[in-house]
Amino acid sequence: MLLSELSSSHLRRQGSKTLLAYLHRRRLGVLLSFSSSSVTTATAAAAVKGSSPGPQFMLEYLITSCGLSPSEAAKASKHLRRIESPQRPNSVLGFFKSEGFDDADIKKIVSRHPRCLGFDVEKTLAPKFRALRDLGFSRSDLPPLVLSNPSVLNFRLHRTLLPRIELWRNLFGSMELLKKFLKRKNWFLGCSIEKKILPNLSLLRDYGIPDMGISLMMKRHPSLIVRRPDSLRHLVGRVEELGVRPHSGMFAWVLQTLHTFSKARFAAKMELMRSFGWSESEFLTAFSKAPVILTVSKKVMQRKMEFLVKEAGCTPSYVARYPVLLMYSLDKRLVPRYRAMEILKSKGLHAMKCQLYGIMCVSEKDFFEKFILCHKEKVPELHEIFTAGCKKAAS
Repeated sequence: MLLSELSSSHLRRQGSKTLLAYLHRRRLGVLLSFSSSSVTTATAAAAVKGSSPGPQFMLEYLITSCGLSPSEAAKASKHLRRIESPQRPNSVLGFFKSEGFDDADIKKIVSRHPRCLGFDVEKTLAPKFRALRDLGFSRSDLPPLVLSNPSVLNFRLHRTLLPRIELWRNLFGSMELLKKFLKRKNWFLGCSIEKKILPNLSLLRDYGIPDMGISLMMKRHPSLIVRRPDSLRHLVGRVEELGVRPHSGMFAWVLQTLHTFSKARFAAKMELMRSFGWSESEFLTAFSKAPVILTVSKKVMQRKMEFLVKEAGCTPSYVARYPVLLMYSLDKRLVPRYRAMEILKSKGLHAMKCQLYGIMCVSEKDFFEKFILCHKEKVPELHEIFTAGCKKAAS
């Protein structure tokens, strides 16, 4: 019913019930205007009425002031039953806006961590933000940090938040690197220092991995250090089963690789290499020498093995003994260098006394000087053929 329809004669006939009904419908209309879905007045009324036993005004507040939908507001309000006035929520929203959070940011924070609306700004939020800025976080750093993990708002400043940041800063080696990772993977701040981080650090150090090695591991795979201690211990056991010595330089590399590969994927890669002629023991030996062979795709692995075995004349066992050959680019290194050596051999300038591994593992500069430049006068076309092949591969 429109306001113009509420004539005095109509009110006399229908009484106060008409006016109350009208006002109730108008109130629901305001609520619906903030909903992302086009629900009917009756549906919205049912959602508001039966969603939560908390204060009615918090439902309206979450919708009108935070931009939540009626369903989101109903869910969030269950955590805010003790709030009886908008004074504290208003101060929280005002604080976030003063710290550079826009409306979309605030909506995300409130929907994921509604309890923050009950925080005392001066006692809880303001000291945390000041401490973070003192540590080197800029105004623009804080919104993505909080949005990635709103639970940091609930951390105790001196007991939880600061010790965790200090620990991770030491692991990464600098605050700048920590900030870089926090923008992408802030979740690790939520992991317990006492229950996960310290036991895992102790385990890795017991196996001879120095702090610098642990720091490198963190930069590549931060999730490794936050595994459950029993899970990490089991993973370390798998590395030992492969015959990798705990104090060897390869131990950390194998550990990192197994961390990202399930047993099923590992077994599938083993079967693939067995189809190329490797035995199981050869695969395990090759993996312990060059763990990254697990990351080579089936298609690329097949092309490299076909070239090395069918064209370059290597046996599968030879490739397994020198698995780093599978890490070199087929088009930029393996093929151009092999073609160059074939040309030299055809001219009687090189008897291929060097093993293929020795030819492929030398640096680009050393190979060019030793096998290309020194034969420039006798085989002038060699320089052109080799450089043209490398350029074609790079294009």
